Amino acid sequence: MGKRISDWIGQYRCMDWAVLYLRLFTGASMLFHNIGKIQNYNEIISSYPSPLYINPPAVFVIVTVAEALLAVLIIMGLWVRMSALVMSLGILLMFAWGGFGAGEPEFAWLGIYVFLIVSGGGLYAFDAALTPSDRKK
Repeated sequence: MGKRISDWIGQYRCMDWAVLYLRLFTGASMLFHNIGKIQNYNEIISSYPSPLYINPPAVFVIVTVAEALLAVLIIMGLWVRMSALVMSLGILLMFAWGGFGAGEPEFAWLGIYVFLIVSGGGLYAFDAALTPSDRKK
């Protein structure tokens, strides 16, 4: 019985590598996205959405800093579920603000973040290294 369980677990060990890849890819993509936003600040700021009539430059700075910090947390594997939840809530807010015609890329990002919410950081994350493995139940 023990051999069958260890075989079954070993069969899915590659999933941790897949989660690591998805974390690195997602975080790096979001960081590059933010670099592009910062470089095109003058063109973007005139049409940047401002919910509740808040100053658009302030909203731009808050959103850009939050996205960059959350992307770094996802890359490192710290608080992956919470970071992905905040990012997915931001996408849902964007859907609510701009309608569901906001675009296909946002829908793909939402799917990726939901996957990270479900999977967590995986074995190769700082969360896994910081969590004691011999907890008493």
